[in-house]
This record gives sequence, structure tokens and C-alpha cells, in this order.
Amino acid sequence: MDFNITNWDVNQISHLLIAYSLKLVGAILIMVVGFWLAGRLAKLVGRNLRHTGMTLSLQRFLQSLMSMGLKILVLLVAMNTVGFEITALVALLGGLAVGIGMALQGSLSNFAGGILILLFKPFKVGDFIEVMNRAGTVEEITVLNTVLRMPDLRTVILPNGAVFNDAIINFSTFGVRRVEVKIGIGYSDDFDRAKELLINVMKNEPLLLDDREYVVEIDSFGDNSVDLMMFGYTRTANFVRARWNLNAATKRALDEHGFSIPYPQRDLHLVSVPEGFAMSRKSLDEQGNPPVDR
Repeated sequence: MDFNITNWDVNQISHLLIAYSLKLVGAILIMVVGFWLAGRLAKLVGRNLRHTGMTLSLQRFLQSLMSMGLKILVLLVAMNTVGFEITALVALLGGLAVGIGMALQGSLSNFAGGILILLFKPFKVGDFIEVMNRAGTVEEITVLNTVLRMPDLRTVILPNGAVFNDAIINFSTFGVRRVEVKIGIGYSDDFDRAKELLINVMKNEPLLLDDREYVVEIDSFGDNSVDLMMFGYTRTANFVRARWNLNAATKRALDEHGFSIPYPQRDLHLVSVPEGFAMSRKSLDEQGNPPVDR
């Protein structure tokens, strides 16, 4: 067949250009309006999910997943409008997905870890956790990562796959934490008197919960002191401040009541030099021999 442009009908070319132009404009309109509707619909679903009792992490995950799925659907409809064969495109995407999946095994592992975190809920947004040797408050759980806010206001982004496979310590599960203070007293000090004093210190700390037991006991016998362990309970949000307050109040109370807080020490015994040894050194010096370093 001869495709010489001189044989083409100008009307056919103009009709062809107009038809494809209209399809292209239609595809663009579909994408613009479709993406806008997808975002609005995802936000609407997100607002409705707040009344279902789901955790905030799961709500955000489902909202982002729905938004992503709707945008992919809009993109396929727009491509079909232009004239792309969707069946062939889906087959091509399937082949690409296999190749991409092999190249992105780590990302897929993180995605699976995110799903498992949201399903089994070892922690949620707002919890204070320790994982992968890092402790902080959970700011966000995304599809691939968990975002922690550290106590010094640094942000740490951890991959979900590694997070779910690591040991997770959640300090916020019960809403309270135990505040522990370890303090030493001298072996000559009265333990019962020290125990009564430290119990009163904890009773006077307003951040400690008065419906929980106050404990002061001998924890161990050190080289220089009798080591006491004292603890009470406080709300998770007050943990650091309560511990600081308890440390300061304990030190002041022990000082005021005459208790010593022992510290490591060594006794140095001076032994006198024998007279004969001193004379021999003196005679060597008089003969001009250099002294021997000892």
C-alpha cells in the first residue's frame, strides 16, 4: 500500500487530528477531574473511618491505599480514552511488576511489614517504643516506614520490615511506667530509718500515682555501700520529669537526715623505709653512682 502523503485526503488528516486532539483533551480532563475526585473521596472515607474505632495508623494507611488505587484506575481510564489497549497494557504491567518486584524485594518486605504492623498493632501513633536500639514516640506509620520522634526532637525513619522483625518494647501499652531510683547508703546506716525516709519522699512526689505501691528494698551489697532500690509508678507522659524529681528529692532527704552516700575509695598505707636501706642509698649517692629509679 502506497502511503504517499500526496495521496492522502486533507479532510481525512484534519478529521484524524481533530479526533485524536479531542481524545487527548478528554484524557487530560479525566486525569485532572479524576485525581481531584480520588483525593476528595479518600479524605471523605478517612473522615468516616474516624467513627469506626480503628486506630489512627490503620485509618491513614487505608486512606492512602484507597487514594493510590483510585488514581491508578483514573490513569487506566484516561489511557483507554486515548486509544491504548488496556488488556495489552495490563499484561505489560504484570510483566513489569514481576521484574520490579524482584528488584525491590526490600521495599516489598517493608510493605508487608507495614501491613503486619497495622494488623497486629504492636504499637500505634503516639506510643513511646524502643526498637532497633532507638527509643522515641511514634509519629507516623506509612506503607513502607515507621517515623519516630526522638526525645531530642530528631526524626528517625525506620523500615517496617526490619521494625516488625525486631524486638519491640512498648512503654505506652498500660499507660503507666515504673520509676526506679538506685541509691547507696553506708553499711553503718540504719536501713529501716532510710526505708521510712525514702517512702515519705515518694509519697510527697505529686507525679507518682498514690494508688500504686511504693517500694524500698535492699537490692545488693556493694564494695562500698548497701545498694537500695526504690520505685513507684507514674503516667507514661510524666516519666522523665518524675524520675528527675525523685532523684533530686532523694539526695536532699538523705543529706538532711545525715545519711552518707558512699563512693568508691581506697585506703593507702604508708610503710616506713628500713634504716639500713636508707643508709645504703646514701652511700651510693656519695660515691657518685646514679640513683636507681623505683
